[in-house]
Amino acid sequence: MKRFWLAALAAGMLTAAPASALDIRVDPAPLYVFDQANERNVYDVVLQNILVVNDERRAREIRGLRIELRANGEIISTGRSPAATIARRAERMSQLSEGGVLQMMDFQFHLSRIMHDGERLSADATLEPNEAYLNMSFYISADALPDTARVVVEGPRGDLGHVDIPVSRYQSPITYRAPVNGRWFVVASGDASQHHRWVVSSEYALDIARMNADMRTYTGDGTHFSDYITFRQPIVAVADGVVVATRNDREENEATLRQPGETFDAYMQRVVETQQATMMQGGFDAIAGNYVLIRHASGEHSLYAHLHQGSVRVNVGDTVTAGAQIAEAGSSGNSTEPHLHFQLIDGPDLNTARGLPITFTGLRAEWVPIEGRHLRSGDVLEQE
Repeated sequence: MKRFWLAALAAGMLTAAPASALDIRVDPAPLYVFDQANERNVYDVVLQNILVVNDERRAREIRGLRIELRANGEIISTGRSPAATIARRAERMSQLSEGGVLQMMDFQFHLSRIMHDGERLSADATLEPNEAYLNMSFYISADALPDTARVVVEGPRGDLGHVDIPVSRYQSPITYRAPVNGRWFVVASGDASQHHRWVVSSEYALDIARMNADMRTYTGDGTHFSDYITFRQPIVAVADGVVVATRNDREENEATLRQPGETFDAYMQRVVETQQATMMQGGFDAIAGNYVLIRHASGEHSLYAHLHQGSVRVNVGDTVTAGAQIAEAGSSGNSTEPHLHFQLIDGPDLNTARGLPITFTGLRAEWVPIEGRHLRSGDVLEQE
């Protein structure tokens, strides 16, 4: 499956409320957990963008960044980045900013929103007036469901400030079914080991594909799209809604498939170069290839991406019902083989929307409980 799916940051930025030597901003907020193992009460959280700004008149040195997950006022888990890590990350982010990369990838970092006029990124852990430190992502887990994440900035002689961010297990008011029929394999999901989790818009997205009895996604040598079991499989709407955007004319290139005898490292280098170029030039829309975007009653939107060219059956303004076919699976956009990229987002703009956790109803359980929980990589997805 595709390895890199970079896209937009989302709405909901929170700013530090308590008196502090620093201004701490987190985007997006509030935070949502992922069911890493909810049957064992294990949940995790990724804080995607933490910006620490020195708005005082004297320099401030950051000696640590600490995240405390809390439940009912009690700390249930703590994670920390030490001074050396902060200095290394500050230097890297400053270099990327000076090279224009962060600005070019504003759909991912959203510096245009979280940084104010006159502020700039620091190249080290000492923030001069109006300098900022950007921590792109921070992962932390807990063996209970947290309700708050406290972001604490440490100094040489104690904490310099903190901000509290609400945390919850997102519950949609909509009942969703699977976007496919038959037996499919979850290749990538919101697991922290997967590429989706580290990108705001696709944080909880699913890559799913069909496999044969030998647990392979294709027959033959896999050099043609027609070799793949997933290719041209029906894709269906997950709930009633209205189509708000489609793309149906992007070509699929078989050269993106791994070639016989090509080493994995050589293949990934080729893929990364191609996908990064697509991402830089066209943002999320280009990455998605051919797609359908459906608005549901709650304002949530479901996205079906990498669809087969010419297979989209719906038009903008059409009303669709749950289970109705809307397109066929393909391999357009940033895709390395035919599969469906599915995600739930909180708005219609693919470059600013935020990914939302989703659970499906009516799934068949065979080996592990699957109903009502977030799907994990390796799960078998089958609508009853």
